[in-house]
Amino acid sequence: MENPPLVSVIVCAYNAEQYIDESISSIINQSYKNLEIIVINDGSTDLTLSHLEKISKLDKRIKIISNKYNLGFINSLNIGLGCFSGKYIARMDADDIAKPSWIEKIVTYLEKNDHITAMGSYLEIIVEKECGIIGSQYKTGDIWKNPLLHNEICEAMLFYNPIHNNTMIMRANVYREHKLIFNKDYPYAEDYKFWSEVSRLGCLANYPEALVKYRLHGNQASSVHNHKQNEVAKKIKRENITYYLNKIGIDIKVINSVSLLEIYHVDKSNKVLKSILYEMYMSLDKYTITSLLHFIKYHLELFDLKQNLKIIKKFIRKINVIF
Repeated sequence: MENPPLVSVIVCAYNAEQYIDESISSIINQSYKNLEIIVINDGSTDLTLSHLEKISKLDKRIKIISNKYNLGFINSLNIGLGCFSGKYIARMDADDIAKPSWIEKIVTYLEKNDHITAMGSYLEIIVEKECGIIGSQYKTGDIWKNPLLHNEICEAMLFYNPIHNNTMIMRANVYREHKLIFNKDYPYAEDYKFWSEVSRLGCLANYPEALVKYRLHGNQASSVHNHKQNEVAKKIKRENITYYLNKIGIDIKVINSVSLLEIYHVDKSNKVLKSILYEMYMSLDKYTITSLLHFIKYHLELFDLKQNLKIIKKFIRKINVIF
């Protein structure tokens, strides 16, 4: 690539002495060389800063920002977003490993496809011995895939986060124009909220190859704070569903058991809406006789037998708990 644009890579590190050398080295050794590597040391109490200072002496592209106190991941990430200078901005975690072609493959694609705002990739899993809740579901070498195209990604965002934040590379002008930040009101799922917002500003895409290795261990946020993360993700999911329903003409402010009663006749060909309704029925705040009767009258015919049985069983179980 002639005149390759500058890419700013942001890494937040807190007590990451065990992994930081390998992580930063994987960025240094990218086949794409025009990089600015910004590492925010978030008040680490181990030898993370010492490791970073040694590495930075070997590569002038590394810039260390050291917080005097531990400010938390979201605050540190936003600090990094306030001091980059590249045309593109990339994110990676301090315990992950980028494959050598990560940045080159995605930036080359973005340079040829101006309509894409940001692109990520699949992940390759590394499972540690003490791997936490999520790690127990995978083995080393597994590939964590996600939808590739914008429309598929947006549909998936109604139900889960289809973006691997630690693989994403984004056009920096979008950050600047929209003054984007990671929202502290969505702890442990701030990336899900962030990319949900970005999906409404431009096109997202995923590269069909695992370009980053994602380490699963017991100390990462998704393991330590798994319950809280799931609760926050549920909130974001409902916000995304509300946005979608409003967009197709169903005027609802916040999805809940009451607003469900406002949805009557549904186009059977709208598979997304049918999936939304199923998700809503399986995760209501309150299960009432009124909601059950509404389901039977207006939505029973939308679902297959297996789905209907699951919904009805959940109503019976929850209503019995109430009584």
